[in-house]
Amino acid sequence: MRMGKDECTPLLRLDDLQYKGLELWQYPSLYCFTSDAVLLANLAKVKKGDVVADFGTGSGVIAVLVAAKTNAGKIYALEKQKIMCDLAKKNAEHNRLGDKIEVVEGDIADACKLLGKESVNVVVCNPPYFRKGSGAEREREEIALSRHESSCDLKGIIKSASDVLKWGGAFYIVHKVDRMAEAIGYMQACALEVKNITLVYPKADRAADVFIAEAKKHGSSGMKLDVLVVYEADGTMTPRAKKLYCKE
Repeated sequence: MRMGKDECTPLLRLDDLQYKGLELWQYPSLYCFTSDAVLLANLAKVKKGDVVADFGTGSGVIAVLVAAKTNAGKIYALEKQKIMCDLAKKNAEHNRLGDKIEVVEGDIADACKLLGKESVNVVVCNPPYFRKGSGAEREREEIALSRHESSCDLKGIIKSASDVLKWGGAFYIVHKVDRMAEAIGYMQACALEVKNITLVYPKADRAADVFIAEAKKHGSSGMKLDVLVVYEADGTMTPRAKKLYCKE
């Protein structure tokens, strides 16, 4: 299904999230969520009653999946772009999750002011992967902001996550492997002790593409390393990947 109000409004597409009837409206001409967001949502550990912050929610896919699959008490979906805030609200309401998801318009850099210092139990973030000014320029601002760091870079994202997390709270982030050392360094500097790293390999014979980090605020030292291979040699999904990507 596709819809658009006029020539200036991007067309919307309704996609099946393949989990208990969940659906998501997206703007194909702007930026659609990737499987990285789904993986992050499924690896985040959320306890009953937890307050969750989804940094840079975009269309709201992570917030929707976490709200539907956990017993979170409240999810704040923080997003800078108004067009995406409106879309995230639409998706929360479309999936009857408006009572659990509150979309907050604002910059991640201002998360502490918007949400409150040490106010949440879990922060999840699927940030722009590329540094500001790197790569090709995008035609539309919405696309550029979804792929390239803007006013809040990786260091700022991690600092804001630490600021809003309660003592013992958990931070989950997905990012490119070539920025893993940088991310770990920033987390350690912000009292976020990395507890688990999951390296995601497209296939067993290829290099890892992205990683998922789990860190605890003021956590004890000690980290585990995990590996996820997405596809078998014949191109079919591995059993674990099927489960994590909601394919079974």
